[in-house]
Amino acid sequence: MRFSEILANSFGVCTAMSTADWSKLPVELLGLISRRLHFAEDCVRFGAVCKSWRISILQHGNYSCSFLPWLMRPQTKHESLRRFYSPFNGKSYDICLPDVLDKRCWGSSHGWLVTLGANFEMHLLNPLSGGQISLPPLHKCPNLNLVCSGKGFRDSFVCKVILSASPCSSDCVIFAIYADNWKMAFVKPGDVSWTPLSCIHGHVDDAMCHNGKFYAIDTFGEILIWDLAGSFLKRIAFMPSRGMDNLVYVTTYLVELEGQIYAIMRLLFDTRITDTPCLTTWCFEIYKLDICNEKWEEVKSLGDWSIFVGSNHSFSISCSTYPECESNCIYFTDDFSGVYYNAVFSYDIGVYNVQNDRVQSLPQEDISDFAFSLPLWIIPCLS
Repeated sequence: MRFSEILANSFGVCTAMSTADWSKLPVELLGLISRRLHFAEDCVRFGAVCKSWRISILQHGNYSCSFLPWLMRPQTKHESLRRFYSPFNGKSYDICLPDVLDKRCWGSSHGWLVTLGANFEMHLLNPLSGGQISLPPLHKCPNLNLVCSGKGFRDSFVCKVILSASPCSSDCVIFAIYADNWKMAFVKPGDVSWTPLSCIHGHVDDAMCHNGKFYAIDTFGEILIWDLAGSFLKRIAFMPSRGMDNLVYVTTYLVELEGQIYAIMRLLFDTRITDTPCLTTWCFEIYKLDICNEKWEEVKSLGDWSIFVGSNHSFSISCSTYPECESNCIYFTDDFSGVYYNAVFSYDIGVYNVQNDRVQSLPQEDISDFAFSLPLWIIPCLS
């Protein structure tokens, strides 16, 4: 429902632009309208109407809240223009982003990207507001004896960087998984150096911050837990129910959903036609962690929620709040091509329906010539 219809249906307001002074609408009414805008582009248009509308949305609207996610397309040319695609309205948006040119990027649910250049420089960047924050050099972390070039460091040495919250929040922590997924470190905005995490004995798939603790999951089927100072606390065994012997690759994501920790196991097949690997998502398995009893419970439905995984901080969305998003689904991007092998025909991106166990592909674009650049999810934020 558009804001003009909201006005007419809910409050009996005349929607004829010629007979109403729209700049003098009550502030409370403008706030109600702006909070029902789920697309970032609609919010921008709303604020551009006049000064009173712009002030209202800054005070009562979504400038600091969540919109529906965008899919950030890979860099395809040596140019600053990057394309963002909304699977919820089928529209694409080209944004000039010179600060991400030739840089590896990871997305988040907080409106910010993590960028890494071949010069070892790492930043947080808001692609809409243009805000940028420098991070300490990861290649100087104490647990590293680096022997690769800046290009190699960008392209494949750093596997994933996870942003736990907006850098405007005191809860913000940035995790880095690197050195073939065998090492981790964290940093907070304002820190002068990264703090390495110890007791890692296997390939780390994903990490998150939850209730004042750090969590990571490795391929040995263990959850590793640290406190906020980086001191190791304990391990929790994670034993999936299904045998994985016939699969080429399995990776697991950690995500918070309604205050609980979930492990999202992604099962992939190798569908190569030539000698080049080509991993394709087959299905997902979902498990909920009972921290008190240190047990995992397999979950057969996400209910009215959806989850977004890939080259980004894993996050969940309530479909009752955002009905444009398809419930009980997992939206995934390709986080293997370019890092573990070069993509051949297309990226492994799509929507997995938990109920019927089917995968629906998302619209594709040409494979990028820049192997370090992959599609990713980001929830845009205007602040």
